[in-house]
Amino acid sequence: MKTPRISSDFTHGATRQSGLFRNLLHGVIALLVLALVPAFATAKTLKVDLTEALKSNTVKLEATNFAGMYQGRSTKLTIINTSKSVVELKVDIGVVLKSDRAGLQPMVLAGAETITLMPKTTGQVDVQTFCGNAGGSCPGKDEHYTYSYTMNDSFKMVLQFIKDHSLYDHMGQNAVWVLTNQHNVGSVYDPNRKDLSKELQSVICKYARRPKAVYYEVTAPPQQIPNEPAYVPKTLKILAEFEIILESPKTMTLGVYDEKDVMIQPVFEDQTFPVNGHRFGVEFEAENVVPGKYYIRLKEGSTVLQEKMVEVN
Repeated sequence: MKTPRISSDFTHGATRQSGLFRNLLHGVIALLVLALVPAFATAKTLKVDLTEALKSNTVKLEATNFAGMYQGRSTKLTIINTSKSVVELKVDIGVVLKSDRAGLQPMVLAGAETITLMPKTTGQVDVQTFCGNAGGSCPGKDEHYTYSYTMNDSFKMVLQFIKDHSLYDHMGQNAVWVLTNQHNVGSVYDPNRKDLSKELQSVICKYARRPKAVYYEVTAPPQQIPNEPAYVPKTLKILAEFEIILESPKTMTLGVYDEKDVMIQPVFEDQTFPVNGHRFGVEFEAENVVPGKYYIRLKEGSTVLQEKMVEVN
């Protein structure tokens, strides 16, 4: 018996059908792949600062102070991306948050944190904060905050220096109070970081247009007790520097005087110095003196050669 032969026409037809099937299968797979790609993969990416994003209604913001503190990484921002774009968001330095509760201090953001949000999603980021009003009450745990305003570019330069040097302690906080409460520039001082203190003071004077400090003061550390003021004035020590060039020898006295011209703390008395340039440092122990005005005087006999008025809180 002869084996049936398959005609060449049939073979060619089957091959063509197989090729069509493969092409169709590839098309279906491609459609399935496209269907599985998330919509945000093709969405536009928007790089923007928080302030700009809020003003353009690209995002919405709520904030919670989860730690009950004003200094440190204590506040969580909840940010809602209301747009159809992927948002790469930078929390710009100098954003100020206000509390829902009257009398509570505002919070100044100084960490420049970043977060990426997919379209129509919500994200959270913990941020670095400072107290924005020395006279305001300290926050309790889980206080609610909203956006208030953003500091000007000059103030941002000071905050940028704080960030660059990680001064998220009393020195950075005192610098913020110079900006927000007009505190003495000399309060931005740490005797263990003298050079850095003076560098930060110079940045404040340059960008915030504040006069150079006449003297430096060491104050009691800020407190963080809920519903109590953050800043309770208490001067512990005042430091001042004197420079003089003598064209002839002089017998001089240097000390701290009260308003009645009574010396309360001597540095040296009736000491003779030769012709030369001289520099003197004064440390006025002020913790236990009566608050008020005092005078650090360099004298020759009863003649005042140099004087610096200081104030003890």
